[in-house]
Amino acid sequence: MRILVCPLDWGLGHATRCIPLVLALLENGHQVRIGASGGGLRLLREEFPHLDVFEFPGYPVRYSRTQAFFLPVMLAQLPRVLLGIRAESRRLKRILAGNPADLVISDGRYGVSARGIPSIFVTHQVFIKVPGRFPGAGLLERILLSMNLRRLKAFDRVWVPDFPGPDSLSGELSHGASAPDNLEFIHPLSRFGKRETASDPKVVPARDGIPKVDILAVVSGPEPQRGLFEAALRRQMTEAGGTRVLVRGLPGNRDNRQDPASIRPGELTEIDHLPGKDLARLFAVADLVVARSGYTTVMELAGLGARAALLVPTPGQSEQEYLADHLARSGAALRMDQSALDLAGARERLRGLKGFSGWNPSTEPGFTLSAFIASHPLFARAGSPSGTISVPKSLQQ
Repeated sequence: MRILVCPLDWGLGHATRCIPLVLALLENGHQVRIGASGGGLRLLREEFPHLDVFEFPGYPVRYSRTQAFFLPVMLAQLPRVLLGIRAESRRLKRILAGNPADLVISDGRYGVSARGIPSIFVTHQVFIKVPGRFPGAGLLERILLSMNLRRLKAFDRVWVPDFPGPDSLSGELSHGASAPDNLEFIHPLSRFGKRETASDPKVVPARDGIPKVDILAVVSGPEPQRGLFEAALRRQMTEAGGTRVLVRGLPGNRDNRQDPASIRPGELTEIDHLPGKDLARLFAVADLVVARSGYTTVMELAGLGARAALLVPTPGQSEQEYLADHLARSGAALRMDQSALDLAGARERLRGLKGFSGWNPSTEPGFTLSAFIASHPLFARAGSPSGTISVPKSLQQ
């Protein structure tokens, strides 16, 4: 089948989690094309230089500089987002006119569906949470849920990269009584496997020349909060001792193309971007991992079976705040607000937490995404109306 994969361009997370998805599609012999923009486009071009890639402009948002104004700033951008959804729908039609596809997969792009072509929407956030607690917050969440469910009906399938059942990574974000009928759980999407587990530093051969890393910080997300987080980390990492690595989350800058072998023991090393395998090697030797609580980061830590990490949600970003709290309650991570960032104190508080190494909520240990795709009726019968395709009960909630 000819398949077009289009991730949203809000940070790198959507593009990153499409990497294992694209690999599974290629394993099944499908012809994959990619539509992306910004850092996600550069990332996927580096990962898949042999694939056709289309520039697919999005509607990037800017986050508020302060937590209190996060919701007003996002609501003010809503008209531009809605116009962006319409624009990406038109862009999709132009691409399909010259490059027909048998199926379209959208990761977070609501406008990427076309009449007569089967489509899949990838999301971990069916139930949208609003930041803060204020009169009418519950009503606003119900309104957002209704709007989201209406948008999701435009797709033949809604794929949630999480485990079914109560012991899940995304928790209330994707598990609830009002979930759409076309929802399927495809298990977490991670570039990393447990064979690269960070719970055992010995898996990284000494000949790789990677020193033990005392602090590894990974920055991601839209501006201006990406830059504010980077600045806060740099201040504390400059003063800290030991070997420190700051991965800035800026793919495409060939002037700062480094690998783990370039890390200077006892110093602070800044790297713009690392491919997945190199980042996994650093996770494996890092004593303290600091990152946003974005869902892609969460899935990759789980895929590694990593030790407990310090998660710092984007201020006011309710999804990340919920994920950080959810994982802190499970003992997988420590949540710390950006305004109270304390790397020295975090090390002591992380001691004794079980981390991600014992995270094994899967009720289907033999599940693989490649096998799931191979047996999925939507791939076997391109163009079938969604009403004739059943959802396997084991993948429903």
